Order: sequence, then structure tokens, then C-alpha cells
Amino acid sequence: MTVTAQPFPPADLFLRTLVSLGGLTRAERLCSLLAAIGEKGSISAAASGMGLSYRHAWGLIGEAENALARALLERKVGGPGGGGAALTPAAGELLEHHRSFRRAGAVEGARAGIEKAAAAGIEKPEGAAVGTGTGNSAGSLAGTGAPPGPGGAVKLPLLIAGTIGPIETGLLGALEAAYHARRSGLVRHIAAGSGQALDLARAGRVDLVLAHAPLQEEAFVREGFGTGRHPLMRNDFMVVGPRSDPARSAGAGGAADALRRIAAAPAPFVSRGDRSGTHLKESALWEAAGVEANFPGYQVYEGGALGSAATLRHAAAAGAYTLVDRATFTIFTKEWRDRTPGEAAGSPGLTVLFEGDPVLDNLFSLIPVARGSFPGAEPSKALDFVVWATGPEGQELIAEFGRVTYGRPLFTPVGPSAPSAPSAPSTPAAGR
Repeated sequence: MTVTAQPFPPADLFLRTLVSLGGLTRAERLCSLLAAIGEKGSISAAASGMGLSYRHAWGLIGEAENALARALLERKVGGPGGGGAALTPAAGELLEHHRSFRRAGAVEGARAGIEKAAAAGIEKPEGAAVGTGTGNSAGSLAGTGAPPGPGGAVKLPLLIAGTIGPIETGLLGALEAAYHARRSGLVRHIAAGSGQALDLARAGRVDLVLAHAPLQEEAFVREGFGTGRHPLMRNDFMVVGPRSDPARSAGAGGAADALRRIAAAPAPFVSRGDRSGTHLKESALWEAAGVEANFPGYQVYEGGALGSAATLRHAAAAGAYTLVDRATFTIFTKEWRDRTPGEAAGSPGLTVLFEGDPVLDNLFSLIPVARGSFPGAEPSKALDFVVWATGPEGQELIAEFGRVTYGRPLFTPVGPSAPSAPSAPSTPAAGR
């Protein structure tokens, strides 16, 4: 199909890309991929450098081309150079608009972007998302479209800064959709590591935080930025690595000992390095092990802010150890098995080597942003979502999420209404 590139208004082009791809996490990934292809002249090399599979890269580009009705790549087949790919003018235009969008301060324009999308009647596929973010954080604003309120004004949604794992698995989107169906409440989310999510809340840019960094969450509440911590669910972390296990971490006496053995080997270890809950847990384990995380083989993945799935792909390609939560590894394992029937359990070259230490517990909590720290916050909306999510309907959804697809739930509910679970009271806010 021959597609003629036509200019878009700068704000409209990237906004439509966000809508069509389901949020900033994927839109940012597309633009990073296009920029890398422009630099390397090869889809395969660009995808490999980002820790993406060739198939995933082509799927992302194809989805964007179909949604925008614009060709983004020109393929060069065969020849002395072995072929390659080049960006079309439309791709160059998209990248320039993306740079303008980032310079404009994306999160500050989030609510205006939602209003603009609704006013313009931009359609989006079921389950897709409008997105935004700041700095190097990945993010997406997910949920149903915002309809006009009284007098034609757009009804603004509850805005959640959510840690990436529950978004990558699809759980947060499922909770938002169920909440909307039951309460008619509009919800969007910005995907970011826990540290960045708390920073967004401190800046008054969101109404609610979903994080898995207990010490940082307690400080956030203690400082008066949050009204309280409400435990929602948990899973656990695991040390994964090469099946050959050169560091013999599988025989460790604890999680800290497993990491100590990796450093002593020394063996390659990939860190997200992005102040996410996963990175903060990893840092605490290195400290407990008495090890400085700068040994030969230790590397911070430059794409760590894209989440644990991207970090796993990078670790698998490098034959390295890493720390990951069970839900992400379960999904990644199925993804690998589906691509490679008959392959042994685990992802390419990676398997679970150490698990079960209580210190690897991974607790997720909801924290409404205090109105006193940001006059525009919506604590009543946030608390309504918290009450629903930690109540019978939300907890039952969490208890069953993933069972059909993966054979077991991806998370364990821990709210006061969790099925067969003890009550988990929230942590009250301290005075500022």
C-alpha cells in the first residue's frame, strides 16, 4: 500500500498516536524505536538494542501505521548491504512532534489533553489509553473517554500514578474498567516507577498513587502529601538468571546471600536503576548483602524506566541475573513459550534461581493525595476508588485476575475484604 504523508497539527499528531497505541509507554517505545532505526538503518539492530523482539518491533510499527494511515518505514531489501530500513517523512514528522510534546511538559498538559481529545471526538480502541509523562518516566493515561459534564464542560477523571507492573499485566486497567462500570467513575493512569509516581504526587499532578515501595510511601504520608496507605495486594520478587547459574545463587541461604554470590562470582546482573519499587528493593538487598553495586558485570539498563518486562528481555539477551516480580516473570514465560513451542520452562536462558525469602514480599498500596498539599487534588474521588478496590468487588477481581490465562492469579488481594485474607488496615497520615 502506498501512503502519502500529510502534515498534522503538531499537538494532534502525537495525541492521536497516544490514543491509538494505548498510552505513553507504547508511544514512547515507538518513538524510541523509530529514532534508533533512523540511527542504525536496521529494524533488527534497533530492536535488539532496546531489548525488544523483532516481531514485537514490527507489530508496534504496523499498529501505528494502520492507526495513523501513514507509512513510517521504507524497507530496503537485499543488495550488497543486506537490506535495512529508513524513516519516511511522516516518521520524521512524528519524531519532531514528539520532541515538541516532551519539551512542552507532558504531565502538566495531561488534563488539557484529555479535554482536547474529548472535545475533538477522537475515538480510541476499547481498552486503549491517552497518555503523558515527564522526564524519563514511562506513562499512560488509561480509561474510558471523558464525556461532557453540566454545561458542556468535560468531566475530569480521577488520575492515578501507578507503578508499571500492575499496568503491564493489565490488572490496573481491569480495575479501572470494572470501577467505571459499577460507579460510572472516570479513571486515567500515568505509568511510572514507584519513586517517580510519588514525585508526581508531590508535584500535585495526580489524585491517587499505586506504589510498592513501603518505606518511601510511609515517608510520603508522614510528610503530609498522602492521607494514608491502603494495602491492596501483594506478590513476591525472585532472583532469575541463566540456567547454568554460574554464581550458584540457587543454593543461597537468603536473598541477600544470593546477590552476594552473584557479586563475588562476579556474574552479570542487570538493574532497572530507575527508583522503581523493584529497583528500591534491589538496592536494599545489596545493602543487606554488604555489597557495593558497582562490581564487574553490574549494569544499569538504560531502558529500565520502561518496566520489568523490558528489563527481563535485556537480561535474557545478555545472559544476566536480575530481580523481578513473579507476575512479570509469569507473563514473560508464557510469552516465550507461545513464541517457541516445546522450549523448556522459563524465558530464553533465564529461570527462577532464588525465591521464598520473606524479605522478597512485594506489597502494593493505594495512597490518596492530600488536598492540603495540592488544592486541585480530588481526595473524595480517590477515596471512593480505594474503598471500592479494597472492597469485595475489587478484591475478588484481583483474586481471579490471571487465573484463566496463566493457571494462577498474578496477585494476592490483601485489602480488608480480600477473599479468605486477614484484614490489612491502612496506615493513618501523620501531621505535617
